[in-house]
Amino acid sequence: MIRRWLGLDRPTVSVTITGVVGGRMVRWEGKVRTGPGADVAAALAAAGKAADIDLLGALAGGAQPAVLLDGRRLELPQDLHTTVETGARLSWLMPMAGG
Repeated sequence: MIRRWLGLDRPTVSVTITGVVGGRMVRWEGKVRTGPGADVAAALAAAGKAADIDLLGALAGGAQPAVLLDGRRLELPQDLHTTVETGARLSWLMPMAGG
């Protein structure tokens, strides 16, 4: 009961966002709490809110990041509904060019 009241029953997911998103260079790392039974989309939305970036909007706008869940590349958009568990590691990596 106390764990639920404190929000400790919600999955905690580590998220890394790297690359140009929404016209600006982003390098953000943090942990987000999602609701019970949350999926990748919910974790990305929470991370985007924490980093002040609309990640789901970027996807809808045509962004093509490599999104990894515990090191496994996800196929977007179909894998956005994959459930995340406590301790999961989610990475959003935008392709970059340069020399």
